[in-house]
Amino acid sequence: MKLNKKIVDLLNYRIQQEEHSSRIYEQFALWLDDKGFKNFAALYYKYASEELTHAKFAKDHLLAYGIQPELTKLPAPDYEFNSLKEILVLTLKHEHEITDQCNELAKAAMELNDFPTMTLGLKYCAEQVEELDKAQTFVDQMETFGDSKEVMITLEHNVKDML
Repeated sequence: MKLNKKIVDLLNYRIQQEEHSSRIYEQFALWLDDKGFKNFAALYYKYASEELTHAKFAKDHLLAYGIQPELTKLPAPDYEFNSLKEILVLTLKHEHEITDQCNELAKAAMELNDFPTMTLGLKYCAEQVEELDKAQTFVDQMETFGDSKEVMITLEHNVKDML
């Protein structure tokens, strides 16, 4: 069984996007680390590592079909931010974009009756529900409690439970 070219292209894109997500989250972590948000930095370093695991899902899938994954040049992420709140909002926006991409992979596989790839696409979609929930919760907390120093200290302390 061969994979459809559209599926191969979408899987290679998935690899690129997951690796790019890793770099974005690592850049967030570096900024947070520099600003003293050590627990949030640790969380974003963890997120960066998880994104590489997600990229490996697509790599392994392609390799199982005898197709060598293509690693493309990645754009440099932004590295200047104004606040933890900005990073949390950017994270939520990014996760919505990734969710749309994962939905497209699952939909394309379904339309092509490629059930193994559809299963992988659904795995990505399930992962995205978790990612969206985490990101939305942080944004909701900031909107509910504000972004005072006291709130920042509390959030920084509470995020340790997620590590």
